[in-house]
Amino acid sequence: APAANLPPAAELFKRSVQAIGGEEAVRKHTSMRMKGTIAAQAMGMQGDMEILMLAPNRYLTTIDMKNLGRMEQGFDGTVGWSKNPMIGTQLIEGKALDELRRSADFFKDTDPSRLWPTANTVAVTEFAGHRCHEVAVKGDMGEGSLFFDVEGGLPRGMRLSVETPMGKVPATTRYLEYKAFDGVQVATVSEIEAMGAAQTMTVESVSYDPIDAKLFEQPADVKALVQGGKKSAPPASKAGAD
Repeated sequence: APAANLPPAAELFKRSVQAIGGEEAVRKHTSMRMKGTIAAQAMGMQGDMEILMLAPNRYLTTIDMKNLGRMEQGFDGTVGWSKNPMIGTQLIEGKALDELRRSADFFKDTDPSRLWPTANTVAVTEFAGHRCHEVAVKGDMGEGSLFFDVEGGLPRGMRLSVETPMGKVPATTRYLEYKAFDGVQVATVSEIEAMGAAQTMTVESVSYDPIDAKLFEQPADVKALVQGGKKSAPPASKAGAD
């Protein structure tokens, strides 16, 4: 379809908010606990996943991978960190920290235009098995395309170059299934492709019950890095060996 006949990005953003339940449904919650699984089929890896969020900007993800161990990424409103049994504990800084800060914004889905100040509808195309409007976007998070279902307006995924602790990485995310939890539509099956690897994230439950703010406090090893002015520490076993 010619761009002139396509709905403007601002209209598609508003439709997407209504499609997930509306701003009021999102804002009536101030905490969230999401549980599920994550699997990298090609690598034969699978694990249990839990994501905790607390308004306005607390965030904690833990993944227990079979045969690998427990991985963690957190943000306490100021400091971001990651813990990995292979490489140890690291403070997240620079553009990667900015990305984490935006991910931790509890109400980010109520106004996509805040994340994407430059946005233009460019095409109608097939994406994630649906006929979608493609919106070319650019912002502090990166640049690329977002895809919204032509029929109902639901977000169907994105193809972006985003900032990570390893630098800018092209990634494609497809939202394959949705389910409503207390009035909010949540993508329950997502496929993510990045750096030549693919993984599937499956959400099994979402709870909006209160969450103790103490869960988002910096772990002891993260506090030690902050207080010592260091950026990283090796895994405990390697630290002991040293």
